[in-house]
Amino acid sequence: MSSYLNADKTYLTLTPAGIFEAFSQSEPTEEQLSLQDLLSYEQTLLAADWLERYSETWLQRFIEAGWIEKLSLFLPAPNLPLDQFLPYVVASLSGKRRAAIGSDEGFCLARIGYNQEEADMLSVAAGVDFSGFMLRQKQRGWAVESQAISFFQQVDLLIPETSFVFLWIDGSGYVLIIDGEPLTNSRAFVELVWALKTSGLRFLN
Repeated sequence: MSSYLNADKTYLTLTPAGIFEAFSQSEPTEEQLSLQDLLSYEQTLLAADWLERYSETWLQRFIEAGWIEKLSLFLPAPNLPLDQFLPYVVASLSGKRRAAIGSDEGFCLARIGYNQEEADMLSVAAGVDFSGFMLRQKQRGWAVESQAISFFQQVDLLIPETSFVFLWIDGSGYVLIIDGEPLTNSRAFVELVWALKTSGLRFLN
């Protein structure tokens, strides 16, 4: 497998689907932690370096599942404060170019397009109401496997009005609030999570 990959010259990163798999749980499995490791450095990781710590069988399965993308060149991690970085990615995440990031405690950490009152209100709703609802249902035995909640204005349910995407990064809960059509199947979504993962609280100053 490693020779097929040309592991000394092939870089690895997560796909959008890989982001959902890796960062969906407050207590990740060993496999999920190995996926998170790909976004733990200031640049993309060589396959050979990842394989020094993790299973070759895992890597093959992750690639087949569409969670890992192979790259021929390394990419640097985003290196801007979150409130400066968000405008660069929001057009690729929101059909209406409005988005915010909140903590699971209900605080708005960054916003673009929303005014402060809107962002604060949505962050409180996401952190206190919706994440608590999902947790309570899991505790009651209801198998809630999704990582997002969407609200619709139109009865056809084609394009949501607002979506809340829940992620756990290094033990901290985050919610990505997206206005209009959520465009999370994009490189921008991966880069946003990479920014949060590598920079931690420095991004929130």
